[in-house]
Amino acid sequence: MSQEITGLSERMDFYAHLAFLPGKRVNLCGIYLNQAYRISGSNTESPVIVLPLEGAAEFELDGQSFLSAPGVPFVLEPNAEYCAHVSAETHLFIVQMGSPGARKPQAFPRSGDPNIARLLESFVIQMAFLKGHEHALERVQWFERALVQHCGDGSVTSLPEVHVRDERRICQAVKLINERLEHGVDLEMVASESGLSIRNLYYLMKKYTGMSPYNYCLSRRLIKARESLIRNYEEDPQIANHALRWGFNHLGRFSSYYREHFGEYPSETLECLESLTKFSENVGAVEGARSRQGVRHGSAIPRSVEISP
Repeated sequence: MSQEITGLSERMDFYAHLAFLPGKRVNLCGIYLNQAYRISGSNTESPVIVLPLEGAAEFELDGQSFLSAPGVPFVLEPNAEYCAHVSAETHLFIVQMGSPGARKPQAFPRSGDPNIARLLESFVIQMAFLKGHEHALERVQWFERALVQHCGDGSVTSLPEVHVRDERRICQAVKLINERLEHGVDLEMVASESGLSIRNLYYLMKKYTGMSPYNYCLSRRLIKARESLIRNYEEDPQIANHALRWGFNHLGRFSSYYREHFGEYPSETLECLESLTKFSENVGAVEGARSRQGVRHGSAIPRSVEISP
């Protein structure tokens, strides 16, 4: 795969965020791209479904163009040669079906399957309210079954009867919590500004998300601490510093919460980052020599990079 930056965003503090979660029959990936990119390459032996949650991606295959946007998924067929133009500030949810050598599922429409879009969007929304690693695995298994069922006979597993986006006040409360995490969250004030009593906030959060407001705040602070550790571990590898920044004063308790939520200890996250750094030797600028230090910290932006398997 190769990628080329085609447009710069005003935000220069990072280039991309990536999250990956493997399942038994599907692999899930979330990518947030800060810049506009042109990406080209060849797909694996498994079909891939791409759904933009924000922004857009235009695919070019076999002399045809397909525009994928929120609500309009695109299916990349096995072994397909592709080129994609991705707009800046784009959030992609990507699903790799099956594995090489596995029985091929029923073919999807190449673009715009509304049932697939509903299924993927519902799953992504639910993933924001995970109680921990085990709960994440349960939701992935549900998603796998639903997607494989759709591949087999075209039917769609029933989605949850109550959906958080149907309750405007809870959506507002979640938005306020997310905005105030770094400076502390006053749940009574959040409830008031969302048009709720504190009692109704707890009741409706539990009904629509399966989590109490306190547990949601805890999960978001853990995610922020993990993001801080991943983005800044080279400058500051001390786990305690990242925990303290997000309100965890007891390192042992933080490690326990972290293990329950992510399925690994913070020290294991650091070990994984060190391994990824070694793999980065396979990533290099195509046009001219750039220092690795410059690429990492943004003092020089490679216009085009290639990633070797």
